[in-house]
Amino acid sequence: MTTKLDGRVGVITGAASGIGRAGALLFAKEGAALVLVDVNPEGDDVVSEIRSAGGSASFIQGDAADGSVVRGAVDRAVRDSGKLDLLWSNVGMPVFKTALDTTEAEWDRIVDVNLKSGFLLAKYGIPHVIAAGRGTMVFTGSTASVVGSRRWAAYCATKGGVLMLCRAMALDYAEYNVRINCVCPGATDTPMQEADMRSRDEPYDQVVRDEKAAHPMNRYATPLEVANAALFLSCDESSFTTGSALFVDGGLSAQ
Repeated sequence: MTTKLDGRVGVITGAASGIGRAGALLFAKEGAALVLVDVNPEGDDVVSEIRSAGGSASFIQGDAADGSVVRGAVDRAVRDSGKLDLLWSNVGMPVFKTALDTTEAEWDRIVDVNLKSGFLLAKYGIPHVIAAGRGTMVFTGSTASVVGSRRWAAYCATKGGVLMLCRAMALDYAEYNVRINCVCPGATDTPMQEADMRSRDEPYDQVVRDEKAAHPMNRYATPLEVANAALFLSCDESSFTTGSALFVDGGLSAQ
């Protein structure tokens, strides 16, 4: 049976949990050979699950905001598979604070993780995608790429930057048959979402109910629902789509 990513070779950052884990499992199932990057050692478990299902993956434990780590992941993909034509910059972190409460160290770190990491994956990965003749890159943005939220100043700033980085690069590399898009989730059932809800001053169950109710579909997304959107942006079914933001938010951004 032909799958959507047969013969593709990719690097996915932030692949040990949440959306990235779901995406790594899905992309491997669809035929991609993957190099996964995460600071979380549980990335090894994701690789084991992929290999047990007959897929191809390896794991580099490291910081996706470190150029040497990202360059190493790109080099491994090219060395092991002979090419690279699939990139997904998915790593991210929150800071649950207003701008005035955010420290300089917190600001620098969230900019590195949420924004610089995508720049690094593009910088070291896209030359190989161009050499392959065609390929894709997906960024994980957020509804926060276009909608502000209280206590999320740094997060909103970085996710807005992710979307504009995506759009500018889509223009730069369209002539090389490289498509670059952004998947923008709303509230998703991930460890980061839970951490956000638990950081608030109200009872957890009430905060979760309110957060779900803010989405017209009145629930969280699953990580797999977001991963399916990233898959669409990475396969030939979206062959005339570049520079786009695909919102997976249950209608939140439509309000």
